[in-house]
Amino acid sequence: MYHLGIAYGHNSTLALMRDGAIVFCQSEERINRIKNALCFPSRTLAYAYEHLVDPAAIESVTVFSKDTRSYLMLKVNDFRPVRFGAPINQEEVHRWRADPAEADRFYIKNRILETAMALNVPLQREATDFVAAQTGVAAAKVAFLDHHQGHVYSVLPFLGRPADGPVLIFTLDGEGDGICATVNLWSDGSLQTLALTPDLCSLGKIYMYVTGMLGFTMNEHEYKVMGLAPYAKPEYCRHLRERFEKLMWVDDAGLWQSSFTSLPQLVTALSDLCQHQRFDAVAGALQSFTEDMILKWIRCWVQRTGIGRIGCAGGVFMNVKANQRIAEIDEVEHYVIVPSCADESTAIGCAVAGSLRTQPGLPIEPLEHLYLGWSFDDAAGAAALAARHASDAFAISEPADINYAVAELLADGAVVARCSGAMEFGARALGNRSILADPRRADHLRSINQAIKNRDFWMPFAPTVLDEGFGDLAVDRGRTCADFMMVSFDATARARTDLIAALHGADFTLRPQRLKRHVNPDYHAIVDAFRARTGVGAVLNTSFNLHGEPIVGSPADALDTLARSGLEYLCLGRFLVRKKAGPVPIAA
Repeated sequence: MYHLGIAYGHNSTLALMRDGAIVFCQSEERINRIKNALCFPSRTLAYAYEHLVDPAAIESVTVFSKDTRSYLMLKVNDFRPVRFGAPINQEEVHRWRADPAEADRFYIKNRILETAMALNVPLQREATDFVAAQTGVAAAKVAFLDHHQGHVYSVLPFLGRPADGPVLIFTLDGEGDGICATVNLWSDGSLQTLALTPDLCSLGKIYMYVTGMLGFTMNEHEYKVMGLAPYAKPEYCRHLRERFEKLMWVDDAGLWQSSFTSLPQLVTALSDLCQHQRFDAVAGALQSFTEDMILKWIRCWVQRTGIGRIGCAGGVFMNVKANQRIAEIDEVEHYVIVPSCADESTAIGCAVAGSLRTQPGLPIEPLEHLYLGWSFDDAAGAAALAARHASDAFAISEPADINYAVAELLADGAVVARCSGAMEFGARALGNRSILADPRRADHLRSINQAIKNRDFWMPFAPTVLDEGFGDLAVDRGRTCADFMMVSFDATARARTDLIAALHGADFTLRPQRLKRHVNPDYHAIVDAFRARTGVGAVLNTSFNLHGEPIVGSPADALDTLARSGLEYLCLGRFLVRKKAGPVPIAA
């Protein structure tokens, strides 16, 4: 049986499950080229129907939210894809500060309206009919899942098998269906919710609004604040950290508490907190506060239940530094983090929920990799080169061993983009849509940023590290999976030399992809050949895209990005593409 899982808010994504196994998962932004696209994943669905499954074979369709606000966001935009994420509205903040009572009244009216919409049966029926029409599946097979349960069920494919006893599953995000955090017990195939936190106690919203107040785009650039934080001196952060703690805290029962009763109160308090402060100190205080609150919350529930195996999902757990500290808690025996665990991963959770609902006796297959998106063969690569008349601007060759050829280029100091095989799902490039370089060369930091990425100067790159030499480069306690760049580790002394271009410049941590041979043999062959030449079993790996754009999806995207950037080399399947001298014409 086949089951579709759909997240159609921001980070619009579709997942497909077959007989208990996730076989496809892809975000719509990879096709429509709109970063963090808010839309229905219609083009991704069309691809799945063309290449993977007939609509008649779909047994269930599960959507990531019971609340109709997500559907209304589509409707307001005439169901056109739009980019999600915006700077903070400073004028609104000023109005809230000038008249707090009116701001609170406005907020309460909105909450009443939102509740009424969520309970609006005709609107829910309209949303159901919309999904049924889009998918070509009978409305009776369409179900809407509570947002945080979507996050919870997304953990299950990453638990492995057999499930070694009960697991505590934590979810933490900005908000979904009025909730921002949950604690759940998964045991013997059943789910029990132990605690729910209303969205007024949202750590994710605090991080989001501070991101906006520092001049970044909310719901997109929170990672920049996390990356900046280690540069702050503790003495600059201490007084700000104390002010954050007065806004929100975790009590001794493991419940989130706050000192405000409306969103305007929170936003104006955060604005006052950030005003006239060093931006690195704000980032440092926010990150320290975030880490410690999460640690107290998780530690409390682990101690309370006696369960040391935990799983985590929701956008706040995209914070790799917090994840590192969670993995270091003595009470935690094993820590599972859903890869790319923001709302895009709820599509996986929805597909899992549909399977459990209609095939309750069928086990959920473990998911070892994320190469779940569209793929292309050599014929498609050749067709893309021909369609672009690539030989006019590029030198194209077919090395006898493309993996060895790429490794040799890397060892000789070249930067090589790679677009090959099935596209990886999520926010992290894992080798198949990546830009690769020698991690020993500190000058790559500047050259890649200037010619290609245009990232903020303090943001680090990450390494791919061979599984067989992982412990030589990362201080690993063996408590969590490092395969998906979802947790940082302290660098070993050797890594401070061998991976200098792929470490954080302030705290010497790394956010690695631990690469196993059987998971991606071709990519492993590149890194292994690089190791044979240099003695270093790792490469610098950053996503193949220009700043502010989605990661490339198709061969055409790869060639376009090559042309518009300072990149010189591209590995496109079996083809090695190199720019000729002179400017490259941009395809129409």
